[in-house]
Amino acid sequence: MGDVEKRQHDRILALLEVRALPGDRVPADLKLATLDMAAGGARCASNRPLDADLPLKLTFTLVGGNLRDPATIDVEATVLRCIEKPAAIESRRYEVALRFTRVEAEDRRRLLSYLNSL
Repeated sequence: MGDVEKRQHDRILALLEVRALPGDRVPADLKLATLDMAAGGARCASNRPLDADLPLKLTFTLVGGNLRDPATIDVEATVLRCIEKPAAIESRRYEVALRFTRVEAEDRRRLLSYLNSL
């Protein structure tokens, strides 16, 4: 890959709580928090390891920025990679890269507006 940048969207630092719907191979006690986000994906801290290519249904709560009230967006995502960070606290032991595979048009508009306001 070298110096070629594969990312299509700029990443914005954003610390948001994420709720994952339970599902096949999704740990029941999974806790995620974003480290940064873009229109096409997010990098999250996780308390559990996740397999590459694992599909997830997620709800992000958007707080701050130009929002007066918290808003939520629902996305479907796929785990690109999961890296263990041994020195991190247990609730943030793993770093997970996610690619959004499905976002409704209104949620995409809301997400872009939110990211532009940060």
